[in-house]
Amino acid sequence: MGVGIMSTMTGVGGEYGEQLVADRSGPRAHATESIERVVFEELARVIPAATIRILTPESSLAEGGVDAARFLDLISRIEGRYQMRFRDEWLHGIRTYRDLMDCIAARMFDEADRAVETAARATRKPGHQAAANRSPADDHFPFPECAALEERLAGLESAGLENPFLRANEEVHGRTARVGGRDVVSFTSFDYLGLACHPDVTRAAKKAIDRFGCSASASRMVGGNNTILDDLDAELARFLGTERAVVFPCGYGTNASVFNHLFGAGDLILYDELAHNSIMQGANASKAGKRSFRHNDYEQLDGLLRDLRSQYKRVVVAIEGVYSMDGDYPDLPKFIEVKKRHDALLYVDEAHSLGTMGPEGRGICDFFGCDPADGDLWMGTISKALGAGGGYLAGGERLIRYLGYTTPAFVFSTACSPPNAAAALEGLRVIRREPWRVTRLRERSELFLKLAADCDLDTGSSADTPVIPVIVGSSTRAIQVSQMLLQRGINARPILYPAVRESAARVRFFITSEHSEEQIAQAVETVADVMEATA
Repeated sequence: MGVGIMSTMTGVGGEYGEQLVADRSGPRAHATESIERVVFEELARVIPAATIRILTPESSLAEGGVDAARFLDLISRIEGRYQMRFRDEWLHGIRTYRDLMDCIAARMFDEADRAVETAARATRKPGHQAAANRSPADDHFPFPECAALEERLAGLESAGLENPFLRANEEVHGRTARVGGRDVVSFTSFDYLGLACHPDVTRAAKKAIDRFGCSASASRMVGGNNTILDDLDAELARFLGTERAVVFPCGYGTNASVFNHLFGAGDLILYDELAHNSIMQGANASKAGKRSFRHNDYEQLDGLLRDLRSQYKRVVVAIEGVYSMDGDYPDLPKFIEVKKRHDALLYVDEAHSLGTMGPEGRGICDFFGCDPADGDLWMGTISKALGAGGGYLAGGERLIRYLGYTTPAFVFSTACSPPNAAAALEGLRVIRREPWRVTRLRERSELFLKLAADCDLDTGSSADTPVIPVIVGSSTRAIQVSQMLLQRGINARPILYPAVRESAARVRFFITSEHSEEQIAQAVETVADVMEATA
């Protein structure tokens, strides 16, 4: 997903998006005005529009008809606008809309984030000279977001930095790729087990093209189904240890569609504050109440459920098997214990844990030795460790059958293509035949972490997974480090504010079983050298 530049653009949507970004570190009056607009824009989404006309910042929440459920909905929407998270203690004592606005102004941006916005504005000032040269037609262009993105890209260039996003691979051979005419060792791929170019996998994909063509050409419901997809459904269920599984054409679309489809008014969606954007988008599209809880904090979740469970018909808890920014994971047995205690449902996104966690690569249940029946919905992708493309849902027979007949992303989307489905099916079989791939992946990941620790590199909370960030402390430095690494034959991409805190900006490495020990040692040594050079 677009991090850094693109997250800046999507973090504050709506008519006032660019003004909000500019005003965060500006005069207090301007910032307050911008925050007020956001609060009332989102308030209009949770209460009748007519009510808004009689409210002022000094009005109480009750005057606007905002009860506990609507308040949590409002908070969730504001979090989505700012791409930040409220802490529970911040919400205590909020009685009026002014209280809420003051809380946002004082709390939602730490000093490091304020500083980076101030620096960004200073960098962009020369770019404003270009505004004087705009044609009259530009003044009528209805998308100021485009101009804001153009300014940010120009700011990179004026600072002597290359745009690190959307770099094209010219060729890919195992873990080496050609970028800009140079052969580099790539640490940017989700192909954790090296299956994307496995000869058996590519052979299966080619055979599927000969049998069915390149596209399913229709949704599975109306003619796009085939025997390969049916076999993949069954093989996934066996591999995961669930009663049933169903393949969707897209992992992102699966999350974005199923929450809105399955949960509505009278339900509550609780999700980890670092959950993937697709989960948040799915939750925000639903009429259910929704709110986040602190990352991997099952104790806070337990308290939320104790306080809120009785107010809702159904409550679902959404977590991930491996978090792709930090390379950490939840204590699954504890989350299962909490969900059972409060009669909640558990939804686990295994996009980055399938194939990477557990002795046999079966995911986070395999890692902890849990029974998959203790969870309710296991979502994942076949576009990462399985080396193909698409998503899936797995779980109990009745629920998965229902979702396979009714979820919009399944019913109204063209099915996963025959070569993708065949590649994923054969990928699962290769994992069974070649379990050493999972073992080697774990060994290579451990090696990277050990060598990084020896070099005093900050890898955050990453452990037991092939997702390893090297935290560098600022967005500018992250771009510099990534650029210098590429010049020295290492391709690893930066993750910038506001996708992460400015002080936690990083260069992220994805380890695969195809990386050699020498490549990993070279990468860590090069990172250490570059970090010293940019200190």
